[in-house]
Amino acid sequence: MRRGLALCVALGAALSLIACGGSAPTEQFGRTDAEQISKMVQDFVVAYNAKDVEKIGTYFTGNASLMPANRSTLNGVEAVKGFYKERVTTEGATNLAIQMLSVQGHGPLAYFAGTFSLDLKPADGTERRDRGKVIWILRKLGGQWKFEYQIMSSDLPPVVPAEPEPAKK
Repeated sequence: MRRGLALCVALGAALSLIACGGSAPTEQFGRTDAEQISKMVQDFVVAYNAKDVEKIGTYFTGNASLMPANRSTLNGVEAVKGFYKERVTTEGATNLAIQMLSVQGHGPLAYFAGTFSLDLKPADGTERRDRGKVIWILRKLGGQWKFEYQIMSSDLPPVVPAEPEPAKK
């Protein structure tokens, strides 16, 4: 009887320790992570300015979402690449510059906040300079940081196409 009681007490104590012990230690976000993200953003800018859409695609998770200014949300890396292809070809985007304001994180999630400027030189339109802000949410997968969400907002009003001239009678 005593042996059974001792076994129950020991088993109860072990279960209590397991239950109160919490979960396994989580990966901490540190300076190395912030440096990796900053470097990744720099590499992203280089790929963007080189119009290397395939390289741009490697910086995103497979289920990434892009929320560009004045457009609908795009989901999936192929849709994201399609946006960037249009951006650097049809819209003639070039000279992207990103200024980091903050990189913070917790475990495998992080955010990058910054400002951007770029030139738009479409073949069939007026050249203009754009500027705005970004919030990019990143996830660490297999030891690599990747964009999971990119949100961009222009500081300038959207360009409204010119009204067509009325037909002459």
